[in-house]
Amino acid sequence: MATDRDRISGLGTTTCIGMATVARPDEQYIRSSFGSLIEGLAEDDRKHIHTVVLVGHTDPQQHPIYHEPWLKNLSNQILTYDTHNTEQFDLLVQWEQDKDYRRKAIFDYIYLLDTCIQSGAVWIAMFEDDTIAVQGWYPRMMAALDVADSKSTDWLYLRLFFTEQFLGWNSEFWPTYLLTSASVVAAVALLLVVLRSLRFHTSISNRTICTACFVYTPACIALYFMAGRISMRPMTPGVHEMPNFGCCAQGLVFSSTTAARVVSKLKEKELGFVDMILEEWANEEKLTRFAVMPSLLQHIGGHSSKGDEFTTAQPMSVAETIFNFGFELYGRRGHPLRHLTSNG
Repeated sequence: MATDRDRISGLGTTTCIGMATVARPDEQYIRSSFGSLIEGLAEDDRKHIHTVVLVGHTDPQQHPIYHEPWLKNLSNQILTYDTHNTEQFDLLVQWEQDKDYRRKAIFDYIYLLDTCIQSGAVWIAMFEDDTIAVQGWYPRMMAALDVADSKSTDWLYLRLFFTEQFLGWNSEFWPTYLLTSASVVAAVALLLVVLRSLRFHTSISNRTICTACFVYTPACIALYFMAGRISMRPMTPGVHEMPNFGCCAQGLVFSSTTAARVVSKLKEKELGFVDMILEEWANEEKLTRFAVMPSLLQHIGGHSSKGDEFTTAQPMSVAETIFNFGFELYGRRGHPLRHLTSNG
């Protein structure tokens, strides 16, 4: 059931912002998350943005923000579950009781996407409620969408957040790393042999060549890999294809046409995690995926809406490990720090 506070007509709506929220045991992240999206928006931009908040509890009173004035004043639509559809509602109650987040999260995502599609928006931006947006995120996003459209006519989404922890030296590419390392060693050997033949006949001995190729060069290669891929080969600012290792679903933007296809795909699956379903689908259909660098969002908080997971090897919850270092390249006012960016 939707409580429609549509101060702006669906006609002329450029972007629909969808955000589902569930109560956390302590701080309610959505206050900061939603506020960061609205704060600083140009008046003209705000007129063309339709905001939808889904209070993801079968009893919305369980969420502390449900009766807070800002929610009704700032959002265009507040969604709750339809109690008249008893069969569906009973399922939602059961999923809540069983903590079946993999089913309920899919349902919530479909519900929000459908609502945003009905708003008539050109773009649909789906945010999780535990993110902070950089100041000026909206014009940056719109510019990035133009770039994505210029690069591909059939792309799945524009990613506003990703965590770099999966963008390291991935084991899937070990043959490439091995071949490249061997090529570097061979290049050093060839260079030393050529130098010896041209000029340094006595100073470059076979022992020198062996030491350089099998001690110093491997040590330098090891240091290169130890420094990490993000340090040695960082992504440059801009819009990049991200066909692999994109995580997670904190901020994804779809065109309205693509959003309808996403809804159909999620209805087929019914169970799982949104980002994993989308990645699997994109790999099967060879769909292009884009990401903005630096990320326009940062993940906050240590309690996930899908439950907290701990491991014996990692004392932190999974939510606490999700972070984007590139976001920290922005200064206080959302401007890239000059000494940290390549286009300084």
